Amino acid sequence: MDKIIFFHMNQLGDLLFSLPVLKAAKEELGSQNYSVISKDLAPILIASGLVDGFFDKSNYNMGLIRKEKFTKAVLFSESPKSLLYAYFSKIKERIGFRTASLSFLLTKKVDRVGVSSLLNNRQLGVAFGLKSVPKDYTHILHVPEDNVNNVIKWFKINNLDATKTIAISVGASKRRQDKCLQDDNWVKIIDILSENGLSCVLSGAKWEHESLETIAQKCKIKPKLFTAQGGILDSAAFLGQCSLFLGIDSGAMHLAASVGTKCIAAFGYTDPLQVGPMPIDKHIIIKKENIKLIRPEDIIDSILYKK
Repeated sequence: MDKIIFFHMNQLGDLLFSLPVLKAAKEELGSQNYSVISKDLAPILIASGLVDGFFDKSNYNMGLIRKEKFTKAVLFSESPKSLLYAYFSKIKERIGFRTASLSFLLTKKVDRVGVSSLLNNRQLGVAFGLKSVPKDYTHILHVPEDNVNNVIKWFKINNLDATKTIAISVGASKRRQDKCLQDDNWVKIIDILSENGLSCVLSGAKWEHESLETIAQKCKIKPKLFTAQGGILDSAAFLGQCSLFLGIDSGAMHLAASVGTKCIAAFGYTDPLQVGPMPIDKHIIIKKENIKLIRPEDIIDSILYKK
């Protein structure tokens, strides 16, 4: 039996892009799968049932990896640390991208086209013998019942009907603020949707609460806030209950798509054919090369008139 260690990237969307490879490895090879991943994102892997263990990316060492005697290392990450750890841990097969700066440490190199994507990750899967890597990540993540119950309780407490609720996610990582729409645009969007009888909930991580509250305070009808006090799986459960996701190119968008919620997503310079919600024909993309050129009306029309 193969014992495989997967070195993941740091972002939520990138992690979801890797799930189809882990699923195929588990089903086709019956392998033991371990992952090197951020502790905050590890619950997704655990809930998926596709890993047998993980190493916290912020606190692991070569000795721990070497002790497990892995037969293969699959490197979604191109970071020098990941390649060095795989090499010095004496893992015989090391599969990764040719574009990594230390790619000479790999035993098998795969071309990467553009940015991190499921398409690129599937090529890694093929490189180590997988034949049926899924083409999208939908419903690979299984949200635990406890998290679903937490969210159902939240809807009841806030007197909201999930079937008429739109999850609105406005934020991006600090390095990706150029993907964001201005707050005043979100205020206008929320006001018009609320006037049309739809419940809007501003959703995000705990650390986003203050910025979401600032937007909510400007709205005519103040929307509720959901900031996932129970962590990433509460976010997944919440997005899975909502009738629609509205936001930008972000990890939250991919999380919503992965649990089967239809997405309406505003894209600027990034390419939705590479990094859009999957499968892309199930979602609505509003794209302009400069995201600041997207008007509130563009988004509102896609909801009210193109359901």
